[in-house]
Amino acid sequence: MTDTLTKQEFSLYSLLYLKFRKNAFDLNSVRWYFSKQMLKKLIFKLTETGWLNTAKKGIYKCVEPEEGIEGLFRQKTENALQQAELKYCFTKASAAEIWSNETYIQRSWEYSPFFVKVLKKDLKKWEKFLDSEGINFFAEKPANVVGEFIVLEPVSSIQVSLHNGKPVESLNETIKFCEKNKDSFEYVSAYFSKKYGKKTSASKEVLEKASEAI
Repeated sequence: MTDTLTKQEFSLYSLLYLKFRKNAFDLNSVRWYFSKQMLKKLIFKLTETGWLNTAKKGIYKCVEPEEGIEGLFRQKTENALQQAELKYCFTKASAAEIWSNETYIQRSWEYSPFFVKVLKKDLKKWEKFLDSEGINFFAEKPANVVGEFIVLEPVSSIQVSLHNGKPVESLNETIKFCEKNKDSFEYVSAYFSKKYGKKTSASKEVLEKASEAI
């Protein structure tokens, strides 16, 4: 799996790929472009982020650009959340996905937000952890981002329900969110009415449509 690169790292990767393509190389082949210390640091980062493979000790091969780019969009956020060892639960549109058993999906491969409640006291720990995992995150409205990212909602306390093995805020709270944002979530509200017997403001037509997914 590949991670994003700095401008300098990408410049070195581009040079290596243009020069060697699929052929193996050693550091002596490119030593004149960078100082020894800088080159070793950049090669380490390219290997760590998945853009170079180690053929054997001191010998490297470039990952194909298509493979590297695809790796940037591979899903890793949910696995990372499970490994954080910090309390959290999915909220808002992410909770709507979970409680609807994913009959409603608000994400796509190119724009994939996760809305997550975390404890205020743990916010710095979350920021440090997500940074270490290379996952984009925001504590406010996101901007200028593609792929997976997390929108953190710091709160004083968290009430966690479990649905399909995922920590999520309660169904009633999720319904409140959907009702408040009816223009976008009326179908989800209708699904909740049919699936869980909950009273919502979904129209008869949308209720009939949601019945097809039950």
